[in-house]
Parts: sequence; C-alpha cells; structure tokens
Amino acid sequence: MVGDRSGLVAGAGRKSGEDLIHARLAGADYPAWRRQVERVRYCSRPVRIAGRASAVDTATGEVAASFSSSSQPDGTLLIACGDRRSSVCASCAETYRRDMWHVVVSGLQGKTSATSSGTRAGVRGATVEAVVPSSVESHPRLFVTLTGPSFGAVHSARGGAACRSRSGNTRACAHGRPAGCGMVHEAGDQVIGTPLCEECYDYAGTVLWNNACGELWRRTRIGIDRALAPLASAATGERVTGTGVRDLLRVSYVKVAEFQKRGVVHLHLVVRLDGVDPEGADPDGGIVAPPSWATAGLLDRAVRRAVNGAAVPLPSPDGRLRVAQWGAQLDVADVSAGGPAGDTRRVAAYIAKYATKTASSSVSDSGALGSRLRRLHRAWLRRKIGRHLARMVETAWDLGRRPDLAHLKLRSWAHTLGFRGHFATKSRRYSVTMGALRAARRTWRADERAASGEADVWALARASGADVVGDWSYAGRGYTHPTDAQLAENMARDHQTALEEYRDLMRREAELAEWCDVTGP
Repeated sequence: MVGDRSGLVAGAGRKSGEDLIHARLAGADYPAWRRQVERVRYCSRPVRIAGRASAVDTATGEVAASFSSSSQPDGTLLIACGDRRSSVCASCAETYRRDMWHVVVSGLQGKTSATSSGTRAGVRGATVEAVVPSSVESHPRLFVTLTGPSFGAVHSARGGAACRSRSGNTRACAHGRPAGCGMVHEAGDQVIGTPLCEECYDYAGTVLWNNACGELWRRTRIGIDRALAPLASAATGERVTGTGVRDLLRVSYVKVAEFQKRGVVHLHLVVRLDGVDPEGADPDGGIVAPPSWATAGLLDRAVRRAVNGAAVPLPSPDGRLRVAQWGAQLDVADVSAGGPAGDTRRVAAYIAKYATKTASSSVSDSGALGSRLRRLHRAWLRRKIGRHLARMVETAWDLGRRPDLAHLKLRSWAHTLGFRGHFATKSRRYSVTMGALRAARRTWRADERAASGEADVWALARASGADVVGDWSYAGRGYTHPTDAQLAENMARDHQTALEEYRDLMRREAELAEWCDVTGP
C-alpha cells in the first residue's frame, strides 16, 4: 500500500516501474533502505518521519551520540504502522498476533519459552518470568466462549445436514418468504450467516447489542465475584460476602472479541482463579495460588451464574423493548493442568488469531471495514462485503443520526457494526503486558545494533543515563515510490518462505533426533 506521493522525484511518472526498481536496487543507499524495511518487519504502510535525535548528558551537555534522518534513504526514517488488523497490514498484524499469543499463554503457564542469553526468546522469557510465576499452571483456568442471542433465523452449515428445517406447519414467514432452508451448505458458502428473511431480521437489535457488548461483559465480570461469594461460603463453611470474597480470591482474565459470520460479536476468554496474599507482603499484589477449595468446578459454576444473570437495557428506537443478554450457546472448557482441554498453547494460538480480525474478515478478505467511515457509499459497500453486513453498517449509520442515540456514537463505530469495545483486553494481573513485550523487543534490537558496532542513540542513552533530545516531524505514510511498496512486498514474501523452510528443517531435525533416541545408535 502506498501513502501520499509527495516524495516522488521529478519525471518519475515518465519512468517505467522496472526502471524505478532497478534504480532502487542499484542505488548506493539500497542496503540502508533494505535495513529500514527489515526493521519495520516489511510493514505495508509505514509512517515516514524526518528529524534528528541526540543522547545528551544533561549535567555536562556532552553529546554521546546523534542520529539524523538526513543520512537515511529519501531523508526519512520508517516506523511500522503497528496496526493489529490483518486486512490493513498483514506484517504488523502478525507481530501483534505473536505478542498476543505471549500475553495469553504467559497467563496460562508462566514463562513462554526457555530463556537463553543473547536470544530474542530469552528477552521475552525473562520479561514474562519477572511478571508471571510458573506456578500459575496449578491455578484453576477456564476457556470460555460467550455468544450473542438470536436476532432472526440465518443460514448455517450443519455438517452435512439440512440448513434449517421448518418448525411445525409454518411454510412462510410474515413477509411471504420460506420459513426454512432444506439445502446443505458447505463451510465456506457465502450465504452462511445471512438471514432467511431480511425483513424479519432485527438489524437494529443486532447493532445495539454489539454496542452494549462491552458493558454486558463488565456486568458479567462483576457478577462472577458476586457468584463466588455464596460458593465460597458453602466451600469454607463460613459466611463470605461479595466484598469479602475479594480478600480470598482474585479473578484474572484475558478476552478477545470476534465477529461471527452473521455480524454479531462473541467473546473468547481465559479466566483464571488466583489467591490473595493474606499477609500483604507483596505491595503490588503479586500472583499467588488460591485456596485448595477454590477449584475449576467452583469457578465454572460462578461463571455460568454470572453469564445467565447479566443484562443491559437497550434503547428503543423503533418502540420495541430490548435487553442485551448473552446467547444460549455458552461454552466453558476446563484448561487447568490435567483438565480435559489443557493444551494451553493451542488455546493461546486460537485466541490470538482472532485479535487481528475486522468486522468484514469473517466473510471476505476485503478491507472495506478496516477504518472508520467518513461517508456511506451504500452500493459500493454492498459489492464489497455483501448485502447483510452492509445493511448492518447502514443501520448503525442511520441510527447514529438520531439525537436520542447520540451518546452511543454509532456512526463512529459503523465500521465495526456498532461494537465500540477493545478487541483484546486483560485484567491487570493476568499476565505480562503488550507494552512490556514491545519494550523487550526494542531492547534486544538496540543490543544487537550495539554489538555490531553501530551507534544507537537510544541504547547509549539507556546505558549511560543520558536524555534523548529529538526533533521530529511527520513526512508521510506509505513508501515514497509505488515500486518501493512492491519491493517490500516481495521481500516479505521471500522472508516468509525462508521462515517456513527453516521451521520445516527444525521440525525434521527434531523428528530425526527423537527417532535416534528411540532406536539407539
């Protein structure tokens, strides 16, 4: 993807793409440009900034090191866009997905990998170990999926069975359309998730439910603590109040929102039960084991009670009374150590994958809903994402102009079908933060540059205690030339191919080593 083209050289329009590519590859600054592209992990739309930075000792005024973008190709420095959405930037979304995997799995099993000095895994592993002890593997843990209710009959894939049989003698709905569907839909069929009758489908209710999903989860989270109180009383034989249970147990969680094909948000969560240090020895409230009576079964019952009892009243733009509640499809799996679904790494990969999706990713690869809409082009949107999702966007857009619904900001969130929550959140003490992982990655890169003899302003400032003084300005988004974007895309593809070949080689070596151990010399 190419941003503004203000940096195009004079006469570039008369040059062919091959000429521009050859000029870049043959240029003296190509190695420096390639290093920049590799540093931003082949980002498809990097931010270009121009300026300078210096590491300055504030006591003496001595400049330990300095950096200027004027020495870089095109006079700018590339910064990765950092977008989490794969339809917007596949490279940055992959980095986000991997960070999210570490966030999820570290809360399930503590450190994410064996540490070894001088490796990137070691830096991340040390960062995780400093926050999450490996003892969390013994804590009760659940993998929970919360879905939305039904807003009307939709087409679905049922593993070789008919899509939807008619109920009773009803052959048609109130609008004269068939009340059932006898076809067998394949998993990738575009009709899956679309309503049998658009007029019967409650589009306003769907958008309003998506909008209230964050508040519904907040009330559910409060409800879990309240549900734990009577369960703790029964387990201990002593009366435990809703406030007192927080002195005994702490609920930690990470959640990711995903759009179903019908356009309704559902949540994937890992919920962990921790204890509370009775002595208060740890001022930061560290992670400790819960009491022996606090089992996964007790947490399961508390979660189910909270889910069934949570409700949020919704506005009534069309006179219909609506209440946001969770759907009947509730799935709770025990992922505790030794539990029936205890593959923590697979759970982490499953959750992290959905953190990079957009509202339209469930039905197409279109990036039409990758950013906020400034204007609504109805015909174009229907061609891009289909009539059903487009109508949900249109409903959010139309409801957003009502004065009584202005506080919901539905037009600002029309591209997410009304959903205005974060797609990935966690409780404070569940695990390591995304910021800590990014800081560890920056530290590793700075150390690598310092080891190669390259002066790094920020690494020197951190090591010497100096301050970084900088002056930067925004120069544009995207690569300077269209051919640069094409080169970066090719580099990303080559890097991915090499990575897959390396992983395949490592897998083969591991299998060979295992075979040698079994068969002997």
